Amino acid sequence: MVYSKWNELNIVLASTMAIFTGLTAQLSFKIGMIPYTMQNLGVVLSGLLLGPYWGFLSQVIYLLLIAIGLNLASGFIGGIGVFFGPTAGYLITFPLAAFLCGYFRKLLNPKSKFLLWFSTVIAFLPVYLVGFLVFYRYATLNSAAFSFATQATSFLDSVSPIVAVFVATTVIFMPQDFFIDHALAVGVYLYIRDLLEKKGVRLETGF
Repeated sequence: MVYSKWNELNIVLASTMAIFTGLTAQLSFKIGMIPYTMQNLGVVLSGLLLGPYWGFLSQVIYLLLIAIGLNLASGFIGGIGVFFGPTAGYLITFPLAAFLCGYFRKLLNPKSKFLLWFSTVIAFLPVYLVGFLVFYRYATLNSAAFSFATQATSFLDSVSPIVAVFVATTVIFMPQDFFIDHALAVGVYLYIRDLLEKKGVRLETGF
């Protein structure tokens, strides 16, 4: 009975973090033509708070909610078509990123804020890799996507198409992702953890 109740609590928490990720996806701003969102905040925090298993599940729930039509993807869009667009590579790897954030947090049990933050950076490398590969494939078939990449990297001297797409889909987003989203996620996690531990509660959900 206790195990059942614990699972029910984790399902509620995972669902809550799925909705939270959807909300952070709508927190967006532009610098020039580059669209930035706060979505990484939700993904990282899911893994840190819930652990690898339930952090992973929270992002699977998030993707399922998008698939059934809830407008929780960036730009208030939803539906199965989102997973066939140029940014699908990022979305489908969010569960893996949340899992890795939770796994590294449990594995390292870091006392250092920097080490915890750096582990979230490592956890997101697969997201950028798959995101780039999917976008590049899409850009080879869609002139609008390729045009975005070339315009976004117009500050560079003449570069090859693959380099332009790589920079436009990874490098230009990393500073905001890592130094705002990830830093905020680590700060919120540490605050919640310390608050709960003062009340005698250890934040050790998941496997």
